[in-house]
Amino acid sequence: MTATLHLTIGAVLPHAGRMLLLDELRDHGPEHVTCGVPIHAGSMFCDGINGVPAWVGLEYMAQTVCAFSGIEEVRAGLKPSIGLLLGSRSYECHSEWFALGASLLVRAELQLRDENNLVAFACTIHENDRLLARGDVKAYRPKDVFALVGVSR
Repeated sequence: MTATLHLTIGAVLPHAGRMLLLDELRDHGPEHVTCGVPIHAGSMFCDGINGVPAWVGLEYMAQTVCAFSGIEEVRAGLKPSIGLLLGSRSYECHSEWFALGASLLVRAELQLRDENNLVAFACTIHENDRLLARGDVKAYRPKDVFALVGVSR
């Protein structure tokens, strides 16, 4: 069952400006999140002719995973924090570009979470009912990312 909490994508991600690649928080629940990405000439990484290169889909997936954690943090009264993309063992895209005018749905389904906030998600990117990409995303959300990288605040 989908949660009824109404949030914007900007409220659940620490990304800002042009680095906020997702446009809309579409659906979320205890083990999934779906975000929307319209591809237009002003989209980050868009070449203005073909659209956005398909390799950017991995970042769409990573930001969707981050939105999942951000929702949990906002529900707990916290600000969304920085997460670290650890990688993907598989990313498969069925075209080289996300075409201009496309309206993408990026979905992340929780597969694994441990006590240290290491997570794994199965992710997909669809346009309408057509699967464009799939991949797994592994990420880590440290309690204090600045201490982890040796930066004092």
